Amino acid sequence: MSKKGNDRYKDMNYKKKPFYKRIWFWILVVIVIVFAGSQMGKGSSDSSKSSSSDSSTASSASSSSKSTTGLTKDNFDKISLSDSTGTSEKDVKSMFKKDPTSTDTQTVENVSANMYTWSGVDGGDITSAIVVGFENGHAISKAISGLKVSRSSKITLAQFNAIQNGASKTDIQKQFGDPNGYDLTNIGGQSSEMWSYTSSVNGDAGANFNITFTNGAVSGKTQLSMK
Repeated sequence: MSKKGNDRYKDMNYKKKPFYKRIWFWILVVIVIVFAGSQMGKGSSDSSKSSSSDSSTASSASSSSKSTTGLTKDNFDKISLSDSTGTSEKDVKSMFKKDPTSTDTQTVENVSANMYTWSGVDGGDITSAIVVGFENGHAISKAISGLKVSRSSKITLAQFNAIQNGASKTDIQKQFGDPNGYDLTNIGGQSSEMWSYTSSVNGDAGANFNITFTNGAVSGKTQLSMK
């Protein structure tokens, strides 16, 4: 057989190596593994950065939600009422961090009081305000109005009419939810409290009602334009 014929015979019987035994295949595998690892690391880093960013954003939102005026329901609740030991004018002004919007003198249960009004309660509507009355430098009355409250349904006149004297504040709160305003006084050891409901009240425009409590129990009620 000629040499040329032998070469052709060898070519026909030559067996190629499987691809997984070739050097170029393993080089490619190493490259893919390294690339995949780098992408996973990047993803983890990006996730960490995103989480850190989200945390920072939440923290920033939390900080921005803090009151800069102190005109909050929480601070309103901290004001104690008594003509001898009630919170002082100085402490109230310090708590609210700004001067009153207006001042005047009014008679509260036959007592002349200096009334200070602060407009714009945090979380309240555009008419919201806090009014505190002082006698001899001590708080004897306080009122807050314009609080925003969400209710599942409108309060009807029939529900209002069903309110009985002697019902507790807890009973009223459970039935109607939180009021939009509170008005409290404590003079000579006699205290009274009134809750005002102005939102989600069924009736004509401006429909509302008030409930008065004495010693924690309903002692009176009034309504306007309810249906």
